[in-house]
Amino acid sequence: MRTTIFYKTNNFTGWQMMKLQQTKEECENLCKRYYNFSDYKIMEMEQTTPSELHLLTDIVFFEGKYYFPEDKISYPTTEPKIMKDFQVSMRWEGKSEIDSTDYDEVYNKQGINWGWGYLWTNVITKFSVNENMDELGVVAQGFIANFSPFLEKLEKEGQAVYHNDEYSPFKWLAWIKNNSVRLIHQDYRDEVVQIEFDILVDKDWFLHFGYNMIKTMQEYADSDFTRYKKYIEEKYKVK
Repeated sequence: MRTTIFYKTNNFTGWQMMKLQQTKEECENLCKRYYNFSDYKIMEMEQTTPSELHLLTDIVFFEGKYYFPEDKISYPTTEPKIMKDFQVSMRWEGKSEIDSTDYDEVYNKQGINWGWGYLWTNVITKFSVNENMDELGVVAQGFIANFSPFLEKLEKEGQAVYHNDEYSPFKWLAWIKNNSVRLIHQDYRDEVVQIEFDILVDKDWFLHFGYNMIKTMQEYADSDFTRYKKYIEEKYKVK
Protein backbone atom coordinates (compact mmCIF):
# COMPACT_ATOMS: atom_id res chain seq x y z
CA MET A 1 0.00 0.00 0.00
CA ARG A 2 1.45 3.36 -1.01
CA THR A 3 1.11 5.99 1.69
CA THR A 4 1.18 9.73 1.09
CA ILE A 5 2.69 12.12 3.61
CA PHE A 6 1.89 15.83 3.51
CA TYR A 7 4.46 17.71 5.56
CA LYS A 8 5.86 21.06 6.60
CA THR A 9 9.44 21.86 7.52
CA ASN A 10 8.66 25.39 8.69
CA ASN A 11 5.71 27.49 9.80
CA PHE A 12 4.91 28.93 6.39
CA THR A 13 1.63 28.23 4.65
CA GLY A 14 1.15 25.21 2.43
CA TRP A 15 2.35 21.61 2.54
CA GLN A 16 4.80 19.49 0.56
CA MET A 17 4.13 15.87 -0.36
CA MET A 18 6.05 12.59 -0.47
CA LYS A 19 5.04 8.98 -1.14
CA LEU A 20 6.34 5.89 0.60
CA GLN A 21 5.71 2.20 -0.01
CA GLN A 22 5.00 1.73 3.68
CA THR A 23 1.98 1.23 5.89
CA LYS A 24 0.43 4.17 7.68
CA GLU A 25 1.85 2.94 10.99
CA GLU A 26 5.36 2.56 9.53
CA CYS A 27 5.18 6.07 8.08
CA GLU A 28 4.09 7.42 11.47
CA ASN A 29 7.18 5.90 13.07
CA LEU A 30 9.46 7.26 10.33
CA CYS A 31 8.04 10.76 10.72
CA LYS A 32 8.55 10.71 14.47
CA ARG A 33 12.05 9.21 14.46
CA TYR A 34 13.82 10.39 11.31
CA TYR A 35 12.10 13.33 9.65
CA ASN A 36 12.41 16.83 11.05
CA PHE A 37 8.88 17.92 10.09
CA SER A 38 7.22 20.81 11.89
CA ASP A 39 3.88 19.17 11.06
CA TYR A 40 2.64 16.28 8.95
CA LYS A 41 -0.49 14.42 7.83
CA ILE A 42 -0.48 10.80 6.67
CA MET A 43 -3.05 9.51 4.18
CA GLU A 44 -3.42 6.07 2.59
CA MET A 45 -3.64 7.04 -1.08
CA GLU A 46 -2.34 5.03 -4.03
CA GLN A 47 -2.45 8.00 -6.41
CA THR A 48 -2.15 11.74 -5.95
CA THR A 49 -2.99 12.92 -9.45
CA PRO A 50 -5.11 16.09 -9.61
CA SER A 51 -8.25 14.06 -10.41
CA GLU A 52 -7.64 11.70 -7.47
CA LEU A 53 -6.97 14.59 -5.09
CA HIS A 54 -10.14 16.30 -6.24
CA LEU A 55 -12.29 13.18 -6.05
CA LEU A 56 -11.04 11.81 -2.73
CA THR A 57 -10.09 14.93 -0.77
CA ASP A 58 -10.69 18.67 -0.41
CA ILE A 59 -6.99 19.40 -0.91
CA VAL A 60 -6.00 22.31 -3.14
CA PHE A 61 -2.75 22.34 -5.13
CA PHE A 62 -1.60 25.88 -5.82
CA GLU A 63 1.75 27.48 -6.64
CA GLY A 64 3.67 24.31 -5.83
CA LYS A 65 2.05 23.67 -2.43
CA TYR A 66 -0.86 21.70 -1.05
CA TYR A 67 -3.56 23.23 1.13
CA PHE A 68 -6.15 21.57 3.37
CA PRO A 69 -9.60 23.11 4.00
CA GLU A 70 -8.51 24.62 7.31
CA ASP A 71 -5.49 26.36 5.71
CA LYS A 72 -5.36 29.91 4.49
CA ILE A 73 -4.12 29.96 0.91
CA SER A 74 -1.54 32.65 0.26
CA TYR A 75 -2.59 35.47 -2.06
CA PRO A 76 -1.21 34.77 -5.56
CA THR A 77 2.17 36.11 -6.56
CA THR A 78 1.20 36.47 -10.24
CA GLU A 79 -0.65 39.38 -11.85
CA PRO A 80 -4.35 38.80 -12.71
CA LYS A 81 -6.33 40.02 -15.67
CA ILE A 82 -8.47 42.97 -14.53
CA MET A 83 -12.05 42.72 -15.75
CA LYS A 84 -15.22 44.71 -15.27
CA ASP A 85 -17.40 41.58 -15.36
CA PHE A 86 -17.96 38.35 -17.29
CA GLN A 87 -20.89 36.29 -18.51
CA VAL A 88 -22.05 32.77 -17.81
CA SER A 89 -24.37 30.64 -19.92
CA MET A 90 -26.32 27.85 -18.24
CA ARG A 91 -28.63 25.29 -19.79
CA TRP A 92 -30.24 22.21 -18.30
CA GLU A 93 -28.96 19.29 -20.34
CA GLY A 94 -32.12 17.20 -19.92
CA LYS A 95 -34.67 20.00 -20.25
CA SER A 96 -36.14 18.86 -23.57
CA GLU A 97 -35.93 15.10 -23.02
CA ILE A 98 -36.89 12.90 -20.06
CA ASP A 99 -34.29 10.32 -19.05
CA SER A 100 -36.68 7.69 -17.73
CA THR A 101 -33.79 5.43 -16.69
CA ASP A 102 -32.46 8.09 -14.30
CA TYR A 103 -35.91 8.79 -12.87
CA ASP A 104 -36.60 5.07 -12.37
CA GLU A 105 -33.26 4.65 -10.64
CA VAL A 106 -33.94 7.58 -8.31
CA TYR A 107 -37.40 6.25 -7.48
CA ASN A 108 -36.15 2.71 -6.80
CA LYS A 109 -33.29 3.95 -4.61
CA GLN A 110 -35.13 6.49 -2.52
CA GLY A 111 -33.08 5.58 0.53
CA ILE A 112 -29.86 6.79 -1.11
CA ASN A 113 -29.09 10.45 -0.64
CA TRP A 114 -25.89 11.84 -2.19
CA GLY A 115 -25.61 14.67 0.32
CA TRP A 116 -27.76 17.22 -1.46
CA GLY A 117 -30.69 15.14 -2.65
CA TYR A 118 -31.67 12.36 -4.95
CA LEU A 119 -31.75 14.04 -8.35
CA TRP A 120 -28.65 15.12 -10.27
CA THR A 121 -29.71 17.97 -12.55
CA ASN A 122 -26.82 18.47 -14.97
CA VAL A 123 -26.46 22.11 -15.98
CA ILE A 124 -24.07 22.76 -18.86
CA THR A 125 -22.14 25.87 -17.86
CA LYS A 126 -19.71 28.06 -19.79
CA PHE A 127 -17.91 31.22 -18.70
CA SER A 128 -17.00 33.98 -21.13
CA VAL A 129 -13.70 34.71 -19.35
CA ASN A 130 -11.89 32.12 -21.47
CA GLU A 131 -13.69 31.14 -24.67
CA ASN A 132 -11.24 28.27 -25.17
CA MET A 133 -12.48 26.48 -22.04
CA ASP A 134 -14.67 23.42 -22.41
CA GLU A 135 -18.28 23.54 -21.35
CA LEU A 136 -18.58 22.37 -17.75
CA GLY A 137 -21.07 19.94 -16.25
CA VAL A 138 -22.40 21.24 -12.92
CA VAL A 139 -24.91 19.37 -10.77
CA ALA A 140 -27.45 22.02 -9.76
CA GLN A 141 -28.22 20.43 -6.39
CA GLY A 142 -24.53 20.26 -5.46
CA PHE A 143 -23.89 23.81 -6.61
CA ILE A 144 -26.82 25.13 -4.55
CA ALA A 145 -25.58 23.28 -1.45
CA ASN A 146 -21.93 24.31 -1.74
CA PHE A 147 -21.77 27.69 -3.46
CA SER A 148 -23.68 29.66 -0.82
CA PRO A 149 -21.24 28.59 1.94
CA PHE A 150 -18.39 29.49 -0.42
CA LEU A 151 -19.73 33.04 -0.89
CA GLU A 152 -20.48 33.41 2.82
CA LYS A 153 -16.98 32.31 3.81
CA LEU A 154 -15.46 34.61 1.21
CA GLU A 155 -17.35 37.59 2.64
CA LYS A 156 -16.57 36.67 6.24
CA GLU A 157 -12.95 35.52 6.01
CA GLY A 158 -11.72 37.13 2.80
CA GLN A 159 -10.67 33.84 1.21
CA ALA A 160 -12.59 30.71 0.16
CA VAL A 161 -12.53 27.70 -2.18
CA TYR A 162 -15.39 26.20 -4.17
CA HIS A 163 -15.02 22.53 -5.19
CA ASN A 164 -17.10 21.33 -8.12
CA ASP A 165 -17.15 17.55 -8.00
CA GLU A 166 -19.63 16.47 -10.66
CA TYR A 167 -19.59 16.35 -13.57
CA SER A 168 -16.50 18.51 -14.13
CA PRO A 169 -13.75 18.57 -11.50
CA PHE A 170 -12.76 22.19 -10.99
CA LYS A 171 -12.07 24.58 -8.14
CA TRP A 172 -12.57 28.30 -7.72
CA LEU A 173 -9.98 29.94 -5.49
CA ALA A 174 -11.10 33.39 -4.36
CA TRP A 175 -9.70 36.21 -2.25
CA ILE A 176 -11.12 39.63 -1.35
CA LYS A 177 -8.65 42.49 -1.55
CA ASN A 178 -9.40 46.22 -1.71
CA ASN A 179 -13.08 45.73 -2.62
CA SER A 180 -12.15 43.37 -5.44
CA VAL A 181 -12.33 39.58 -5.80
CA ARG A 182 -9.32 37.71 -7.12
CA LEU A 183 -10.71 34.61 -8.80
CA ILE A 184 -8.74 31.65 -10.14
CA HIS A 185 -10.36 28.77 -12.00
CA GLN A 186 -8.42 25.49 -11.66
CA ASP A 187 -9.10 22.41 -13.82
CA TYR A 188 -8.28 19.10 -12.08
CA ARG A 189 -8.88 16.72 -14.99
CA ASP A 190 -5.35 16.46 -16.38
CA GLU A 191 -2.03 15.16 -15.10
CA VAL A 192 -1.23 18.64 -13.80
CA VAL A 193 -3.57 21.27 -12.41
CA GLN A 194 -4.44 23.75 -15.12
CA ILE A 195 -5.35 27.41 -14.48
CA GLU A 196 -8.05 28.33 -16.98
CA PHE A 197 -8.35 31.93 -15.85
CA ASP A 198 -7.01 34.31 -13.21
CA ILE A 199 -8.97 37.56 -12.93
CA LEU A 200 -9.76 40.52 -10.68
CA VAL A 201 -13.37 41.77 -10.57
CA ASP A 202 -15.44 44.09 -8.39
CA LYS A 203 -16.48 42.42 -5.13
CA ASP A 204 -20.10 43.57 -5.09
CA TRP A 205 -20.56 42.56 -8.71
CA PHE A 206 -19.10 39.12 -8.07
CA LEU A 207 -21.30 38.43 -5.05
CA HIS A 208 -24.38 39.52 -7.00
CA PHE A 209 -23.26 37.33 -9.90
CA GLY A 210 -22.78 34.34 -7.59
CA TYR A 211 -26.19 34.56 -5.94
CA ASN A 212 -27.82 34.95 -9.36
CA MET A 213 -26.11 31.72 -10.43
CA ILE A 214 -27.56 29.98 -7.38
CA LYS A 215 -31.02 31.30 -8.26
CA THR A 216 -30.81 29.94 -11.81
CA MET A 217 -29.52 26.58 -10.60
CA GLN A 218 -32.41 26.41 -8.12
CA GLU A 219 -34.90 27.04 -10.92
CA TYR A 220 -33.46 24.15 -12.93
CA ALA A 221 -33.43 21.85 -9.90
CA ASP A 222 -37.04 22.72 -9.05
CA SER A 223 -38.15 22.12 -12.64
CA ASP A 224 -36.41 18.75 -12.70
CA PHE A 225 -38.02 17.75 -9.40
CA THR A 226 -41.48 18.81 -10.61
CA ARG A 227 -41.07 16.75 -13.77
CA TYR A 228 -39.73 13.81 -11.77
CA LYS A 229 -42.76 13.87 -9.45
CA LYS A 230 -45.13 13.91 -12.41
CA TYR A 231 -43.27 11.00 -14.00
CA ILE A 232 -43.44 8.72 -10.97
CA GLU A 233 -47.06 9.64 -10.25
CA GLU A 234 -48.02 8.58 -13.77
CA LYS A 235 -45.83 5.46 -13.96
CA TYR A 236 -46.04 4.13 -10.40
CA LYS A 237 -49.47 5.52 -9.49
CA VAL A 238 -48.19 7.21 -6.36
CA LYS A 239 -48.41 10.71 -4.95
